[in-house]
Amino acid sequence: MLLLSALAIPVMAQHMFVETGNGTESIEFNKLDKITFSGTTVKITQTGGAAMQSSMGAIKRIHFSNYSRIEKTPENTQELVSYISSDEIAVNCNAGDVIDIYDIIGSRLVCMRQESDNGIISIAQFPKGIYIIKTNDRTAKFVKR
Repeated sequence: MLLLSALAIPVMAQHMFVETGNGTESIEFNKLDKITFSGTTVKITQTGGAAMQSSMGAIKRIHFSNYSRIEKTPENTQELVSYISSDEIAVNCNAGDVIDIYDIIGSRLVCMRQESDNGIISIAQFPKGIYIIKTNDRTAKFVKR
């Protein structure tokens, strides 16, 4: 079940790491051919024929690198979001700044140029969840409840 739930993460990750008692296997997603199950055995086959086979009980952990399409940005201590409600957020930025809002997996939902300093952005159409807002060299997380 651990493997099945881990595979539900979008296939945007660059690598999948499978930890067993024998060490950690790194698999590039662009080289992943298929994952098959037979009883309690899992076999991960890569293009070109390389394969890893293990019992599911021997797998200690599966994790992913960079599973979001959001690029890393430098941290800035100035608050980007000053107010959040169920319908809008207040953004501390300058007129002309480009604002991007992403969902948690990195799909861009909004790309807009701010018309005035410290504007208001409607998030009424967004479902409840975690979002990331980015402008210039600042990034912030906000939760719509």
